[in-house]
Amino acid sequence: MRYVIVKIWTISCKSIISFSMDSAQTVARAIAILEILGSHKTLTASQINKLLGYHRSTTYRLLGTLQQLKYLRKDEETGLYTLSPRILRLASAVMEQQDITAIARPFLEKLHEKTQETLHLAIVDNWDLVYLDKMESTRNLRVVMGSRKGSKAPLYCTGIGKILLAWMEDEDFSVYLERVDFVKFTENTLTSPVELKKELDEIRKQGYAVDREEHELGVFCVAAPVRDSFDRVAAALSVSLPSVRLNQTLLIELIAQVRNTAGDISRALAR
Repeated sequence: MRYVIVKIWTISCKSIISFSMDSAQTVARAIAILEILGSHKTLTASQINKLLGYHRSTTYRLLGTLQQLKYLRKDEETGLYTLSPRILRLASAVMEQQDITAIARPFLEKLHEKTQETLHLAIVDNWDLVYLDKMESTRNLRVVMGSRKGSKAPLYCTGIGKILLAWMEDEDFSVYLERVDFVKFTENTLTSPVELKKELDEIRKQGYAVDREEHELGVFCVAAPVRDSFDRVAAALSVSLPSVRLNQTLLIELIAQVRNTAGDISRALAR
């Protein structure tokens, strides 16, 4: 009996290893096709097959998958394959993440000079938000926050995080809801997917988000989206201040300032 169990376990392990190797090989071959089209601009399936040395059926299967995923285009008359604009979007996203902090910094400095409050710039990273930049408040009465460049925070209970969730792709948002652990940081923290979805709908309508002491007691936050050259929300900007200092007049002023600054950064990214 023990021999049978060991034999089955050995066969299972070999199957898993074989599947993993096959999957890795498929990914590597698909990437090779993208790279060779990046070098040659346009090629037929036969030319790609000849250059890479794949089995004919493998080449056609991979080309079909890449075309279905919209990473390739095929001219039905000539049979020529080319890279699609989706590749450019990926490249642009990488470049903008590298440049966004530098581009945003002058605008953050102007906003900081006006508000003298704590500012944050953040993006999504592995289902959390990660801070790209932070400027501390210069006021006597200010919030003391543990955030810093490179540190992470939850998305669902921060103003800046809710902005990033509001414009997240539907498929990604569904995965996020499956993975997130709704921790109740304060009595104001949203811990229900239904409540969160309702608030995200409102955020999309009004164009900004607020954090009503949902992550840290005594801290109020106003946030707005920063869009890239494809009009996608690439980052978010926020202003944080002590809740005791907030009033309706100041809130209206901060919403306008944050939205205007986020718009300025977005236009700079689109140049």
